[in-house]
Amino acid sequence: MDANFLKGLLEQEGITAIIQGEMLEGAWGTMPVTSNSLPGVWVDEADLARAEPIVAEYRQHEHQHAVGGETPPQATWKCPKCGEEVEEQFDQCWNCGTEKPETPSAQSPEP
Repeated sequence: MDANFLKGLLEQEGITAIIQGEMLEGAWGTMPVTSNSLPGVWVDEADLARAEPIVAEYRQHEHQHAVGGETPPQATWKCPKCGEEVEEQFDQCWNCGTEKPETPSAQSPEP
């Protein structure tokens, strides 16, 4: 997702970009995830000088979010089956597929 977002930022500035390695996504579960197996955004060498500051700004912005920048943490729910933390907007656990439990306010009242 990051590679596609970065590609879009570059293209907004008139820089042609392609994503290499995107098709490896299906194999990530069976191979180690390294910088060689993750997708990479490539630009023509002639556009490199214009692309570098855009990439640097994007990385800085992402780093600020990762270390507690301006974005507040998202609400999560804990999967009752496997214990995985799942973001609130998802109705199923990404790890085991268990349905999100109903919240007490969403449950119908007892007779």
